[in-house]
Amino acid sequence: MTEKITLEQLQEMAADPGTGPEDLAPYFRTRDAASPFDPQIEIDETRVMVPDTAEAASRSALVLNSANWIERMKRQTRFHRRLSEGNYTGPIIVEEGDSWFQYPLLLRDVIDVLMDRYAIFSLSAGGDTLENMATGAQYRKALEETQASILLLSGGGNDLVADGRLADHLRPFDPNLRPADYLLGSFDQLIARSMALYNRIFTDVARRFPKVEVICHGYDYTLPRIRGKWLGQPMQARGIADPALQASIAVVMVDRLNAELARLARRHPRVHHLDLRGRVERDHWNDELHPDDSGYAAVAAVFAERIDALTRRPRGVPRGAGTGGPAPEAAPAAPALIQPRPMALSLHVGVNRVDQAHYRNFVQDLEFCVNDAEAMRDLAVQRGYETRLLTDAQATREALRGAMTDAAQQLEPGGIFLMSYAGHGAQIGDFNGDEGDGPDRDRLDETLCLHDAMLVDDELYQLWAAFREGVRVVAVFDSCHSGSILRASANRRTDRAGRTGRVRTISLGASVQIYRANRAFYDGLPSSILPSDSAVLTKELTYPVSASILQISACQSNQTAEEAFGNGLFTERLMATLAEGSGRLGYSGFTDRIAARMPPEQTPKFWRVGRPDPVFEAQTVFSV
Repeated sequence: MTEKITLEQLQEMAADPGTGPEDLAPYFRTRDAASPFDPQIEIDETRVMVPDTAEAASRSALVLNSANWIERMKRQTRFHRRLSEGNYTGPIIVEEGDSWFQYPLLLRDVIDVLMDRYAIFSLSAGGDTLENMATGAQYRKALEETQASILLLSGGGNDLVADGRLADHLRPFDPNLRPADYLLGSFDQLIARSMALYNRIFTDVARRFPKVEVICHGYDYTLPRIRGKWLGQPMQARGIADPALQASIAVVMVDRLNAELARLARRHPRVHHLDLRGRVERDHWNDELHPDDSGYAAVAAVFAERIDALTRRPRGVPRGAGTGGPAPEAAPAAPALIQPRPMALSLHVGVNRVDQAHYRNFVQDLEFCVNDAEAMRDLAVQRGYETRLLTDAQATREALRGAMTDAAQQLEPGGIFLMSYAGHGAQIGDFNGDEGDGPDRDRLDETLCLHDAMLVDDELYQLWAAFREGVRVVAVFDSCHSGSILRASANRRTDRAGRTGRVRTISLGASVQIYRANRAFYDGLPSSILPSDSAVLTKELTYPVSASILQISACQSNQTAEEAFGNGLFTERLMATLAEGSGRLGYSGFTDRIAARMPPEQTPKFWRVGRPDPVFEAQTVFSV
């Protein structure tokens, strides 16, 4: 047992530069923390004699500050000493994180273990949050000054446990609920908030330090405890008392964080997500949220494995080993492994002229839809997409369906598909009943007017449903639509300065005639089979969409899309808005900026289909 010492002796130890954290640790203990990933320590009065005086309280505070200062200084000293010795040939690393990276004194955390092998410049602090990391951006200066090749990040734990308010995001106990059902939608918003902050850091690092590899993690399965402040007690407050059920809910929470972080990491070529689930054995947890020394060692081993893979050397073997000494100074460092760039595919459709044999000469030729498709194609090329262009006679139903099906088959999670359509929009009778029966239902299906025939909105949902979960899709329609697109009005407007007055829609009467002349063909198309109060809901029930799809349409449901000279009015304003840099506002903000440039009778609309993805929505528009 450690001998009891006086407060003055502890103060002398803390002031001695030769005292290490392991020397001070026996005289401290944990105390209740105000934040989940902010472990607090205090002097253990069973091992230190602390007089009950104001002076002693002041000295105690000084000792605590000294202990934390020693922890930070020890890491910085070890970093500089390792580099000054001249024989270190491993990677230079910067780390920023929470208490998994910096647990003061009492535990040998992840970074403590990794520093035995690597030169790591430490920025972490118990209780640090992703918001602080993103806003303070201390990693910028550290990466610049150290010329590090790897950045380690640990964060998001506070959002995972709702910063102590987990009960607010849980449903009350119900024996009929599955573990996943206990988490309210607001919990997913907490995860989305973390992802937005991670994305901000990833993007910033990629722009400022394009060769730096970033390694992040999503924690292991936390273990609720009866007296646990962050998991056990909040669950019990909602009547969830069974330990097995509590643990199952915690598994769902950690799974969701890891799934979203892994999905985000796939979008950034030099970001690597470490899956730590199952790495810490059940009896190697110090508390609900933190592993013990053995648990941290297991986690550190996963980090070391990835660090060594990125620097292309066997674990524990320095570069130059086996050659009689370190590699010569002139020898170039081994290149880091580079993750493949997310696949980016795009399809651009422009239809000025249709097959009048099918459309029965009811459809007026347009002038600038092909121009729109080519402009969007050129934009996609600049952004790094692999593009495909379909115009006029090439833009058939079979060609469009084939191109979209090919993209859905090729794209893996993290990939992106950009589609643009410029042409007539129309409506035909709701032959499948998916538009509803109420007095406010229009009983019309909306269509894209391709060269040989119309593509019905149900078919578009069927094509969206083919894309995998984790794939991002952006669809831009310069036409008149509603439902899965946006609904058209047949009214024309008089000419205005800079515009032709020509609208991209077919009158309802004309579309009825086209449908009647081709009834057998249209009645054979995919149809919705589930009744619903909402056509959109019915389509998503019939054709479940797993991908995240963002759509920007040229006008509202009671408006028409007009042509300008050279382009569609919407496409023209979209390009102008993009040129001014408003793409950085994300898709919703970008659409609002376009709308500000449009006349009041044509207002663009932004909306979503499939899996919500706030990070995707906040990205610079059309970026890969």
